[in-house]
Amino acid sequence: MPSNLVASRDFVNLHFPRHSNNGSKRSGASSIHSPSARLSIIAEDGDLPHMPLKAHHRPFHRRWNLGDPPRINFEPSPPKYSVWDATGPKGEKLSDVRNNKHIARRGGWKRICLIASLVTALIVGLAVGLTYGLRKKHSKPPIWPQAAENATSSSNSTGPFPAGFYTLTTFLDTVRTDCSSQTQDWSCYPYHTYNESAAQATANFTWVITQSKDGFSVSSTNNPWSINFGDTPLTMVDPGTNDERYQFNTSLNKKTIPSIGVNCFFNNTNLEGNLYTKRAPTYLSSSPANPPAPNPSSPTASDDFRPWPYAVEVRQTIGGGQTVPECFRIQADQKGDRITNGITPRPASSICSCDYKNFGS
Repeated sequence: MPSNLVASRDFVNLHFPRHSNNGSKRSGASSIHSPSARLSIIAEDGDLPHMPLKAHHRPFHRRWNLGDPPRINFEPSPPKYSVWDATGPKGEKLSDVRNNKHIARRGGWKRICLIASLVTALIVGLAVGLTYGLRKKHSKPPIWPQAAENATSSSNSTGPFPAGFYTLTTFLDTVRTDCSSQTQDWSCYPYHTYNESAAQATANFTWVITQSKDGFSVSSTNNPWSINFGDTPLTMVDPGTNDERYQFNTSLNKKTIPSIGVNCFFNNTNLEGNLYTKRAPTYLSSSPANPPAPNPSSPTASDDFRPWPYAVEVRQTIGGGQTVPECFRIQADQKGDRITNGITPRPASSICSCDYKNFGS
């Protein structure tokens, strides 16, 4: 039988699946009866017809007929920014400075940062130093409590001369040690007399003079040689003469340190002061030959301590006795056993003294 007839008979005997009449017809069945769904022709010699290759370069959605992808609107990302792209007032950029050959040759940015840090530290140091220096310049020595109370609480604490805050520059003139059998127990700050060393004999007193309804009074500030006293009345002596002066007398407990771990106390030591109002000082070359006239304005607690413009005498004295001096061993800043070995009481006529003044040198 000819081969073409066999192919035709086989084609007739092919069975196609039946479709249900219920419901809508499937798209597959309709597509079979459509003219475009014809079967391919089978070649007699078994050769397949030439089929065009799929274009793999086509987009994925076009290759499989998936339709076009949805279109999404979005804002583009902002352009990249760098600090080196910043432009100066004249159009220059920091990148030009960074890439400068001179800077790279001199050490680059590390050296510039180091120099900037040093300059900043210098400025901060100068600011702190100036602040501390000015504060120290205008600061005052601590005032003895009673003097501070008088200077701040009393409505009549200030007034005409001699009321005010004063520094009295003196020198240690003479020292006597007869009141104790152990001469080293008595000492006078600054531990050098004028004859021993003029440069090391200076002693400064800082006193506050206030005015009240009863007249003037004087108080000390804290100082290293333990001449501390409270509110003490001033008395005018020899008025109208060249020796006119304000004088005061008070007692205090003088402490000395003759050796390490030993403190001696000279209780009821007499303190006498003479503040002249007409006699000129002669100590120190900086003292004026003709002292300035007193300031008639009323000083206040905010004024700086001003130099006393006239002559000054300050004297500490004490006579011998059974308890002159009283010496103790010091343990942990506390009084320990009293020392009596080697200490022989001296008569009251045996005097210990420290004499200070600012004239007659």
